[in-house]
Amino acid sequence: MTRRTASNAAAASLLAAFSFMLVAPSVAQKATMPPRTLDTPHLFSPPASRVQWEARAAALRRQILFSAGLWPMPEKTPLRPRVTGRLEGPDFIVENVAIEAYPGFFLCGNLYQPKNRKGPFPAIVNPHGHWENGRLERQEDVPRAAPPPAPPGEGRGNLVAIGVNLARQGFVVFAYDMVGYNDTSPQLPHRGFAAGLEPWLSNVSVLGLQLWNSLRAVDYVESLPDVDKKRIGATGASGGGTQVFLLAAVDERIKVSVPVNMVSAHMQVGCLCENAPGLRVGTDNVEIAALAAPRPQLLVAATGDWTKDNPRIEWPALKRVYDLYGAGERTAVRQFNYQHNYNVESREAMYEWFGRWLQKRPEGEGDYAEKPFDLDVAALRVWNAQNPPPKDARDAAALIAALRADHEKQLAALWPKDRDPASAKRFRDALLPALRHSLAVQVPDKVKAEASSSGGAKRAALLVSVAGAGAADAPVRDALAARGFHVEALTLPPIDVAPPALRDNFFTTYNRTPLGDRVQEIVDALGALKRQGYARVELVGVGPAGLWALLARGVSADAVPGSTVADVDGFDGNEDRAFVERLYAPGLRRAGDVRSAALLALPNALCLHNAGTTFRPKVIAAGYRARKVPLRVEPSPLSAEAIADWLSGR
Repeated sequence: MTRRTASNAAAASLLAAFSFMLVAPSVAQKATMPPRTLDTPHLFSPPASRVQWEARAAALRRQILFSAGLWPMPEKTPLRPRVTGRLEGPDFIVENVAIEAYPGFFLCGNLYQPKNRKGPFPAIVNPHGHWENGRLERQEDVPRAAPPPAPPGEGRGNLVAIGVNLARQGFVVFAYDMVGYNDTSPQLPHRGFAAGLEPWLSNVSVLGLQLWNSLRAVDYVESLPDVDKKRIGATGASGGGTQVFLLAAVDERIKVSVPVNMVSAHMQVGCLCENAPGLRVGTDNVEIAALAAPRPQLLVAATGDWTKDNPRIEWPALKRVYDLYGAGERTAVRQFNYQHNYNVESREAMYEWFGRWLQKRPEGEGDYAEKPFDLDVAALRVWNAQNPPPKDARDAAALIAALRADHEKQLAALWPKDRDPASAKRFRDALLPALRHSLAVQVPDKVKAEASSSGGAKRAALLVSVAGAGAADAPVRDALAARGFHVEALTLPPIDVAPPALRDNFFTTYNRTPLGDRVQEIVDALGALKRQGYARVELVGVGPAGLWALLARGVSADAVPGSTVADVDGFDGNEDRAFVERLYAPGLRRAGDVRSAALLALPNALCLHNAGTTFRPKVIAAGYRARKVPLRVEPSPLSAEAIADWLSGR
């Protein structure tokens, strides 16, 4: 395990600086704030009502799924489970299992089952964390630690004991690999899988693959004849704890959860497998964990790691969400005086919680003490000389290519279809929130026009340009003004951030990208004009600001209608490199990039010019043709007079 802890004094200073935020910071706020990191204190403030929380929760679930590449949800293909080995103890059975979580990708683990008992049984899915031996970690427990103020005891983890002891207590347990551990290590690396900006354009990441694996693990245990589908829980520690609270947040089949030594407001997590781009913009692990409410959830914490403040900081905030449902008794916190761990005391607290909520045992009753067992850990491997990995297993490059190809197929199925009005709604429902999450912009549902202060002008235009790009905007401003438009000019700084800076230190996990900042400023300016009394606001983007303007119109057309003229500036929308260098936001290609933005601008007219020969707006043209809305595409730049004439005719 590679984790960081902080001294009590450092923790106190961090806690004093907590940021209570429900959304991404405004552009003005960001200008005066250092970039947020995994160590930046951040604790959500629960809303005052259940209605407010459920609206927030729905948006957060979409954000998690989109960040993980699972919005829209991919097709669930057959699991084709295969058992490569079986061990029996006196009161438990273990099978070595591989399931095909995705065609050509095999998720491996151990299925622990009760012996000589009759089902159906409750089931537990059990992802592991960054233990050296993954799901096969079996460290011996040290003597129980003295309570504080004694120094925390040594942290240990015996993950095999979880499966054995839960099976003895009447549970079916599927303990499965993280990417790159044990039986998945020959197929994929852990921290090196999809660790670049190009895969992130399509939201392909190691976190996304692991969350998908967890969803498929639930599919697998649901399919077992001895499992009660209505009684499924999840537990894991450290990185496994992250997987548990993400899974419980997005999958209501998880009825009870126990994330161990992970839910913190001052250390969010420290591995790529826990830091997908866009995941925590405006949110944090405590708020994500609260998405399990009102389903029972136990936080297990330690005094010697970043969960040391759970009883007084994180858990009280989480409990306030449960209280909105009148379900405060369904959550609890247990803390033990150890370093980072999943040791016997933490495990026994977990057993008791599952016994209470999944087996309906009265609180305080039942024997949850672990018993010793004899098991050859080496025999728990799925692949061996007799059972080698399948020949059709994909390597990392092939899997990334397949995932991205599937995403593009999903987009193709979502583009609006001629003579199919329902397809337009399906497209908008799926890709409008996706595009907003990619850019991390905040758009009001409806901008209310106030009393007009237009000074006689009936039409408004927002002209967006880039500082230092010359005076290309001045002729356009003059031409529009000559035709009676009230013109507001917005000059934005160029995007001069080197692409590697968007990858380093998990920047995009916690912060809106520079592209998102530019789009947010345009959206804000459109809203300001609408509030001044203009029923619609035409939008013109000059030079590099042209595509920023198109994205802004796409995410906000419902709130502020108007026609758009966007300078494509010769952008090649077919190449990842162009997006990374000029138009980068995580998930932008997963959300349909500028194609979606153009279609989301409907039913407003659109003019794209200076498009060159590589833009190829086939999908855009089909969408406008189907709606019978004007679309103009010019390979060369339009003059200021031509732009003004086109807008005047709308």
